[in-house]
Amino acid sequence: MAQAPQAVTQQRIPLGKWAFKKWLTVHAPAFLGGQAIAEIPVDEPSKAINRNVEITLYDLTKDLTHINVKLRFKVSNVDGDRAFTQFNGMELTRDYVRNLIRRGSSKVMIIKDVTTKDGGKLRMEVLAITTYRCTRTHKHLIRKSIMDMLDKISQEADFNTLVRDSIMGKLQVEFFNVAKKIYPLRKVEIIKIKVLAQPKGMEAKPQAEAAKVTQEVPQQLTSGQTGNMQ
Repeated sequence: MAQAPQAVTQQRIPLGKWAFKKWLTVHAPAFLGGQAIAEIPVDEPSKAINRNVEITLYDLTKDLTHINVKLRFKVSNVDGDRAFTQFNGMELTRDYVRNLIRRGSSKVMIIKDVTTKDGGKLRMEVLAITTYRCTRTHKHLIRKSIMDMLDKISQEADFNTLVRDSIMGKLQVEFFNVAKKIYPLRKVEIIKIKVLAQPKGMEAKPQAEAAKVTQEVPQQLTSGQTGNMQ
């Protein structure tokens, strides 16, 4: 006698929470090229607002000398499946900073809050390394010269320009050139930038505007040098 076919029961595979996530493509700020830098999952696009995304400068420039520069961006606007960001901080890796300090030299730390001409506020941490061990008087004069130069530059620059020049090493060259007149220096680095306040009216720029600067900014980024002062 033939056996009745057994009923095939299909197991229901439970859907995880990831199945209902929407992926957003995160873009760098327009003044840094506006290119896609990451993808983030969200339940709702609005929940991406104020989320931080961290990359290295190398991710923007593909220059291996920039691998030690960490950049932090904050999502400020979402349009469809694209998330636009604002600059939210920069920091050199601890290993890199530790290797800057050598025997027989002195370090001079400068921590200063600055305000750009468009109302942005930043806390800048600058590290100067002398070639030889120096006196307390030399340290004081080096610190004052860099602080004065930082004041002058920040008052004349807007937020985006000051940030871009800082992460690309242009400001470090200016600090180096003014402070080396006081005492021989081996290196000057901006080791950390903290955003205290965004410029007035600052909003994430639409991708159409970011595309306009994409042609010129990557060229500036790839041609810039960070930490190239010996």
